Amino acid sequence: MFVAIHHNITDPKKWEETTSQIGPMVEQGKLPKGLKALSYLPSTDGRRADCLWEADSLDNLKRFLEPLTSKAAKNEYFQINAEQAFGLPGHAPEHAAAHR
Repeated sequence: MFVAIHHNITDPKKWEETTSQIGPMVEQGKLPKGLKALSYLPSTDGRRADCLWEADSLDNLKRFLEPLTSKAAKNEYFQINAEQAFGLPGHAPEHAAAHR
């Protein structure tokens, strides 16, 4: 499943510390089993960020991220409707366009 997370950053300094911990885990392939980070989209003002993950379950992703991020941001998670979405890894744009 694909999961999007909208982060409302409440403590930019702690958020920077958090992302400096998670980034190397992503780059070195050291995330927990069943989780794959696909994109990280921080705002220019440092107050918001959106992430796209592939996860075996929403609960597994929350168990990993909440202890790391909840002191720096309020997080809103939602499972993506892959049949309606476009731009997801492994999903051809023609497939999504057919559902619009």
